Amino acid sequence: MKASCVIVAAGRGARLGSRIPKAFVRVNGLPLVEYSLRAFQRSPAVSEIVLVAPARHAARNAPLFAKYPKLLAVVPGGAERQDSVRNGLAACDPGADVVLIHDAARPLLALRDIAAVAAAASRHGAAVLAAPVTDTIKLAGAHAIVKTIDRAHLWRAQTPQGFTPAVLLRSHAGRRGAPATDDSQLAERAGVRVRIVPASNENIKITTPHDLEVAAWLLKRR
Repeated sequence: MKASCVIVAAGRGARLGSRIPKAFVRVNGLPLVEYSLRAFQRSPAVSEIVLVAPARHAARNAPLFAKYPKLLAVVPGGAERQDSVRNGLAACDPGADVVLIHDAARPLLALRDIAAVAAAASRHGAAVLAAPVTDTIKLAGAHAIVKTIDRAHLWRAQTPQGFTPAVLLRSHAGRRGAPATDDSQLAERAGVRVRIVPASNENIKITTPHDLEVAAWLLKRR
């Protein structure tokens, strides 16, 4: 199986309060995106990497990217997330069996999760790394609880998410409703059944300064 990976690193990270794109904020001395590059470079399941990043910051970090032989191309992001993914997909090897999409905001990715998502995507056409919801979930309105939602069937979608090229192209064809927050949502809208792959515990997403502190501690512990 030949798997390509698109790392999406084009987000501005407004909630992080940074003046530079979130993927290039330094964590323990390294740009955040480098942790994802390291993981996919080390993964036997991945043959090539395409990075989607703002052109200005990509140019500044060219020496960094040279350290990763699997990095096939660095392409600019688009107006919305799905535009960035499409730009990355266009640079992938058309002969790939599976394409993995990963957010650079998740620096604690485990190699076993990469392999598991790639295998599930190859087998089922679409797969998403996800973790079960453990909190009690409330539906609220006007600052008051309307009802409690049964969490038994609720999962928190993560990345990487994997698809066969045919499924990914079908999911991204045209515009289907409002912008999607991840690729599995686009696949759902296209009528694709997406397989869940249970995630490891540490695959957190960096959104706030507190998340950054937690990730720095976890990465240092590794």
